[in-house]
Amino acid sequence: MSQSVIKSLLSSSIGNVLEWYEYTLYAYFATVISKLFFPMENHYIAMLMTFSTFAIGLAARPIGGIIFGYMGDRYSRKQTLMITMLLMSVPTMGIGCLPTYAQIGLAAPILLILLRILQGVALGGEFGTSCVYLFESVPQNKRGFFGSIALTGVGLGLVLSSCTIFLVESFISEETVYAYAWRLPFFISVVGSMVAYYMRKNLLETNDFIIAKKNNTLVANPLKEMFKNHKATLLNLFAIFLTTQVSFFVVFIYGKTMMMDFLSFTSHEAGKFILFTVMSYTVATVIFGYLSDKIDKRLIILVGTLGIFCAAIPFINALKGGESSSILAMSLMLGALIGMTEGTLNPLVSASFPTNIRATSVSFCWNFTAVAFGGMAPILSMWLIEHAGGVNAIAYYLMSVCVVSMVALLWGFFIKEAPNSQLEIAS
Repeated sequence: MSQSVIKSLLSSSIGNVLEWYEYTLYAYFATVISKLFFPMENHYIAMLMTFSTFAIGLAARPIGGIIFGYMGDRYSRKQTLMITMLLMSVPTMGIGCLPTYAQIGLAAPILLILLRILQGVALGGEFGTSCVYLFESVPQNKRGFFGSIALTGVGLGLVLSSCTIFLVESFISEETVYAYAWRLPFFISVVGSMVAYYMRKNLLETNDFIIAKKNNTLVANPLKEMFKNHKATLLNLFAIFLTTQVSFFVVFIYGKTMMMDFLSFTSHEAGKFILFTVMSYTVATVIFGYLSDKIDKRLIILVGTLGIFCAAIPFINALKGGESSSILAMSLMLGALIGMTEGTLNPLVSASFPTNIRATSVSFCWNFTAVAFGGMAPILSMWLIEHAGGVNAIAYYLMSVCVVSMVALLWGFFIKEAPNSQLEIAS
């Protein structure tokens, strides 16, 4: 592999790490943010408002996916990634500087919501386009591994965010965290974003896109083309995404809050176990991304989904039992299983669509399902715990979505995937 390709891969994946680091800071500081921006006497309502704001930010992702997916399919993958990197850093800095409810009243949560929407638009464009860029930048026989690096970037962003907050909570008092220290990780991320933007200026356009543009196979309306000719593929992928999105958001985004609010863990203890979980997830995306070039991708995802189904109840029981070794073992296992499904999913999705609509289609799949399934998962989890049997309901929730995805995966073995774009163009 040429040195220029390696630099391009590093530039795009480093940006992805920073994007997810910035985006998940909000979720990991949910308890702090709820008290500073939604100061209600009822803690449950305050947390519901906090995660509703998180969901609103996610709701903006499909908008970003459509806008920047169109730009990526019509004009340039590279230029799109540069724009989304800049756009992500602006609201992150804004959140770090935002006055609290005690300082400016109702304007504080309103501004927070607006900044989260802008963040969601940027992430919606960034993630899908970076997935496609990584997939298209390498030879055919390595697209599973390098296509999975986008999810490895997600994992590294989660690890970086978890480590940052873990260090803040370890060495800074709770009073200082609430006073100003919660802002520091947001400021730090902006510096990294500027470095990533500079690196992305040296990105190369992908060969797939160059060939499509040269052969005049680009389409005027990629979104329309996707809905017109790829409906069956979309429906099947949505069902597969159901497990990956729900498990990701329940375990990684809502998990810390659930452990603190309903299982009496301290923030430091909960953060430690979440950190181990995301580390396991990150390693798994690399391993199974590599294996996806050698083993059927759907088979890997099917085994991972079955594993999540089987691990859901033992994971919740370990949390309820409070034994550190059991929690650690189940956290590592569940993180690896989620990484097994997600790390392999991106190359599968990217390979399911031709070049001329790939950025739009991949962005739409990730972003629509993030809103429909992932964004609602923390809110639905809180409701289930309060009204449907406590934390045990979370296990049944995970198991239910696994059943839907397993049916879709088995059905997908009989659906012919879209031909590879380069072969399609060459013919």
